[in-house]
Amino acid sequence: MEMVKKKKNNDIMLDLETLGTRHDSVITQIGACYFDRHTAKIGKTLLVNVEINSSLERGMTVTGGAIKFWVERGENATFLEKPERITLALAKVSDFMKKKKKAIIWCHSTFDAIILANAYYAIGQGLPYSYRAIRDIRTLVDLSGVKREKSAGDPKTHDALEDCIYQVGYCCECFKGLEEKK
Repeated sequence: MEMVKKKKNNDIMLDLETLGTRHDSVITQIGACYFDRHTAKIGKTLLVNVEINSSLERGMTVTGGAIKFWVERGENATFLEKPERITLALAKVSDFMKKKKKAIIWCHSTFDAIILANAYYAIGQGLPYSYRAIRDIRTLVDLSGVKREKSAGDPKTHDALEDCIYQVGYCCECFKGLEEKK
């Protein structure tokens, strides 16, 4: 079977920062970027901070463990700067994703995709993308066979856009590893 080469910047990396790991967790920050899977070149980016109370008003939840995590990382809680209501934040995400209707969305599909979908449903809106567009980073890493060295400490900054860019780097290594396996 012949693989079809995807158009450049037809992939989106998505990352959320939240106050929990449940499907209905409060989202504090949403980051996304278009990228070229062959070159790792970053295209348009999005970073939006979400007002916590506006999410709580929609029935989203917070866990004690998440609060403890963020209190311990207080100086790195970039989501506290100029937060926007969840409805406005999700409208910005929708506008960003609608720029390319056939985009593939890369994230941790058992975390980011589920929490983001729940947030859209909580505000009474459907998803701005097809559920078929979601791809899982962990599966990509597993299938590629690319071994990632664990460094001392957490390489993620827990700034959603910075984490997207970090994830693009290692996902592109995985794409290259899969191409080499052919």
